[in-house]
Amino acid sequence: MGEILRGRGLLVLLVLVAAIAAAVPSVASAQATPPLPKIVKPALPPGTITKTYKVPLSIKPGQNLNLYEYIKADQRPSEAGWIVGFRPDLKLADGTTPPVDQIHLHHLVMLLNRDIVVASGEEKTHVTLPTGFGYPYKPTDRLMLNHMIHNFTANPENVVFEYTVDFLPASAPAAASMIGVQTQFVDVEGGKAYPVFNVKRNAGINGRYTYPAQASDSLSARNRVRVPRDGTLVATAGHLHPGGLYTELFVTRGDKTVKIFRSNAHYYGAAKFASWNMSMGSTSPDWRVAVKKGDILSVQVTYDTRKSAWYESMGISPVALSDSPSGGPDPFVDPSAIDQTEVLTHGELKENRDYGGRKTQGYADARKLADGPTLAKVKIKDFVYKQGDLTMPGKKGRPPLVAQGKSITFVNEDPLREIFHTVTPCKAPCNRSSGVSYPLADGPQVDSGELGFGPIGITAAANRATWSTPTYLKPGTYSYFCRIHPEMRGAWRVKAAKAKR
Repeated sequence: MGEILRGRGLLVLLVLVAAIAAAVPSVASAQATPPLPKIVKPALPPGTITKTYKVPLSIKPGQNLNLYEYIKADQRPSEAGWIVGFRPDLKLADGTTPPVDQIHLHHLVMLLNRDIVVASGEEKTHVTLPTGFGYPYKPTDRLMLNHMIHNFTANPENVVFEYTVDFLPASAPAAASMIGVQTQFVDVEGGKAYPVFNVKRNAGINGRYTYPAQASDSLSARNRVRVPRDGTLVATAGHLHPGGLYTELFVTRGDKTVKIFRSNAHYYGAAKFASWNMSMGSTSPDWRVAVKKGDILSVQVTYDTRKSAWYESMGISPVALSDSPSGGPDPFVDPSAIDQTEVLTHGELKENRDYGGRKTQGYADARKLADGPTLAKVKIKDFVYKQGDLTMPGKKGRPPLVAQGKSITFVNEDPLREIFHTVTPCKAPCNRSSGVSYPLADGPQVDSGELGFGPIGITAAANRATWSTPTYLKPGTYSYFCRIHPEMRGAWRVKAAKAKR
């Protein structure tokens, strides 16, 4: 009896120890979710006026176009002064904010007399200049908007691009002491109109890929911008795409290079590293870095590659440079004096919450479907893959066949200058609900690119209408989706050649 009691006592003790251990977070888990940086908004100069301007836009079905247009007189400040803050937003015509997995602001860039002033993307980072600094503005300046609004749906939409400006009129007393700034647009692709690159799954080291450091040598110099004058860097924040972890900004003088800021992507919700539900780290209002004419600014970006390949990724760090030296430590004299405090310009945005990846009855499991016909071509029209579309019943939904060593060619037959489609393999069954975080490019490392046409160097389109599957694929069923319209799903099947008797 005593042995039994001792045994029960030991069991109770072990259960208590386990319960206590479960109740106390481990060091590893505590380190895995560090606290978010604080949201910090610099004080506005006395006399600053905050006003929201609206730019109505008509969006075509499935649109993913990189477009430019002038900002009209009634869509901008009407007097001279200083832009000291900028906050972008996108609304439907009824004033509501669309979810990011239906219509979202892929990116926007505002140009003043052809010079970039501010830039942002789906994460909607605010531009918050330190108190006393601003972008000089005159109503006679030419103000242009470069926008890329991504419509995931097959429906046209009327939307309103809204931007809120903190504006200090030139007539305000505080304007007399303002210091002008100019944006140095530092990105990994050297300022292209559509500066993107692809990240392969499992690329890099231990599931992390840094671009352009781990790319070919021919790409290494694209991410550099020469400082045009002596001055002070006063603000920056990174921009990247889902899967991105952080950007790093460097300054080089001669043979010395110093990292002056790291902007982390702070993700919210369950879809870590796979959605737009994030805030980017920004410099604090006290951040200053003294630079000299001829210094080189450069940026690199790191992506997590364990979950997926990431096509058309970005890595940008726009930085505000003062018109004249305005203090700050010299990074080559005392780099430790640079304020590396990271702050946020906003918290989680409701419209950026993503609900992709849930169970749904809308798609078939292609692996369980009978063989479709042997085809050399599959048409894409009206947002449907005309053979093997996982939403189609009956014979049209069966995966088309291709013999091992042969190809199927996909042809986009929707309006080629308006609607782009991709064929991007995803891990079978690829049949859950659509969102930014699902489906992912986690199938074989092949991708059609965006089938369609547009201005070279500006468009997201591949400037071709067709794509053929690789001939090296092994027998099996290959499910895929459209990266531009992820509700589109399909599959094809590779059949082994029959053995000769």
